[in-house]
Amino acid sequence: MRQLKLARRYALALLDFAQDRGLPLIYRQALLLMLEDAPSAQKAADPLAEFLQAVPSQEVEQVLTIFLELARKKMNLVPVEVISAVPLTEQQLYDIEVRLIRMTRKQLDIRTTVDPSLLGGLRVIVDNTVLDQSIKRKLSELKKAVYEGVYLR
Repeated sequence: MRQLKLARRYALALLDFAQDRGLPLIYRQALLLMLEDAPSAQKAADPLAEFLQAVPSQEVEQVLTIFLELARKKMNLVPVEVISAVPLTEQQLYDIEVRLIRMTRKQLDIRTTVDPSLLGGLRVIVDNTVLDQSIKRKLSELKKAVYEGVYLR
C-alpha cells in the first residue's frame, strides 16, 4: 500500500512535469518505454529520462502505468484496443480510427494486437465496451444456435 502511494505521488509529479514540458510528447515517450522488458531511466528519452532519474528504479514501471492513466484522463483520450487476425494496413487502421472518432466524439489512444485465433474480422475494445465482429465469435454463436436447435426440441 505504501509503495502504491509513493508511485502515485511520483506519477502526479510526472504529470505536472509533463504539462510544463509537453504532455503529448512525454505521454508518447512513456508509452514507448513501457514496451521495454524493464522500463528504466537509462532507456528513456529526454525529457522523460530527466524526471525518471529521481524515481527509484523498482518504482519506474508502476509510476509510468499510473502516469499513463492520469495523462489519458487529462488529455481526454479514450483507450482503444483493435485486435485483428492479421496485421492491419495503415489505411485500414486509419478507416477504423475515423469511424471510432465519429462514434465516440473523443480523441483515441489506439493500440493494435494480432490474434490469429480470431480467424478473421475484428474485436475492438473502446474503453470498457467490446465490439466483437470476429469470425471466431460468429462461429461460436452459430455452434450455440445449432446445439440449442438440436437439444431444445
